[in-house]
Amino acid sequence: MAMNASGRTLCFLSTRLLKSSFASSSSSSASVGEIGVQDFLKAVGNGVESHADKVSQAIDTVSTLLQTRSGKLKGLGVPCKQRKMILRYTEKYRQGVWRPKVSTKKKE
Repeated sequence: MAMNASGRTLCFLSTRLLKSSFASSSSSSASVGEIGVQDFLKAVGNGVESHADKVSQAIDTVSTLLQTRSGKLKGLGVPCKQRKMILRYTEKYRQGVWRPKVSTKKKE
């Protein structure tokens, strides 16, 4: 614990613990095995969904997408801005900060 200038006690450790427990306790709506690469890319948005078809043909699973680097996406013809978005959201997904919202509507 530390004291600030006004004499109040600050507890940085408890704040850190609260933040880490909140981040780790976030419930995931879909695990890696339940969503497809196209669904993942469509959830990212911002123009990435236009490249979902060609990326999903080359990368079959989301776990493979999470390990993919920029060079492979560049080889598939994905522009720089969209590559950055994909890599940013795959990192957020790995950290548990972001989950794709996939509609679970049944097609009839």
